Amino acid sequence: MMMLFSLSRKRIYKVNLTKIFVVSLTSMMLLGTSSCKSSKPRIVTTKKEAAKRYPDRVYTSSREVKAESVEKPVASTAPSRVDDEKTAPILKDAIETALSYKGTKYKYGGSSRSGMDCSGLIHVSFKEAGKSVPRTSASLYNAASAIDFKQVEKGDLLFFATGKNKTRVNHVGLVVKTTPAEISFVHSTTSRGVIVSTMNEGYWLNAYLSAGRLE
Repeated sequence: MMMLFSLSRKRIYKVNLTKIFVVSLTSMMLLGTSSCKSSKPRIVTTKKEAAKRYPDRVYTSSREVKAESVEKPVASTAPSRVDDEKTAPILKDAIETALSYKGTKYKYGGSSRSGMDCSGLIHVSFKEAGKSVPRTSASLYNAASAIDFKQVEKGDLLFFATGKNKTRVNHVGLVVKTTPAEISFVHSTTSRGVIVSTMNEGYWLNAYLSAGRLE
């Protein structure tokens, strides 16, 4: 009897160990699949990859968006600047000025080297280049002629919706470089201040709303 009791205890022990192993393994698998991923922006390195990842965003026509409840149809009547040599001197000066602010910290309503917001950077850069432009992102959007994303060139503006309302312009950047696979723009971000980003970055590609050209 004692021997039978001892064997039963061993069997029960083995069964319990097996159950514990299965439960532990299942828990580890569930934790692995539900863990948070890094919030670091996904970098899309090529135009082809961007088209696959964001088929409704990359290199498509600008969409109709609202800025301060003012509707603006997407049209493209603005003349095209064919290459860098034909970029107007005022635009070159504005780009050069904007780039000189790289590293300036973000400050809401700021428009100096002690602090700058996104529309303030555009306003100051064009002002120093000899051109008066509106001060806010929404007013810049309303003042610019809408252009298709495929027509974007140096000196054009890119408009974004980074807030909860994904149809309202609240951020703007100035295009500083274009290639067949990449569009770079300078802007002032709340987290890093004035920096240069590209439309191959998933965050900005996803937040993109429209492109415009100041006449």
